[in-house]
Amino acid sequence: MSNGDAGDDNHRHNTIRLTATVYYPFHPLHGRELRVTSRPRNPVLPVTVVDEAGSVLRIPAWMLAPEAVHYQLAAQATLDAQTLRALAALLMSLLDDGREGGEGLSKPWEGERP
Repeated sequence: MSNGDAGDDNHRHNTIRLTATVYYPFHPLHGRELRVTSRPRNPVLPVTVVDEAGSVLRIPAWMLAPEAVHYQLAAQATLDAQTLRALAALLMSLLDDGREGGEGLSKPWEGERP
């Protein structure tokens, strides 16, 4: 086997997948196979694809994973405690940032509790 043959074999193994299917059922392009133009090494970053009309789109990689087909809507949302704490911290920072003059944004809730 010559060095040229080994390089050709290596090239086939290093090629990125040229298409991706949108498996996430709530994405408008669900079920479509799209041409991939860029797939980042970091799996949390979006994949760049081109749709049938030629538009360049960035789709979260998890929406292109086959397991995304199983995502469903629930009648009632459930969030773990860590997520609720992160949401509370985000909301508090937005209330305290004074974008609306700060008047009354941080005062205690006075309405009825659910």
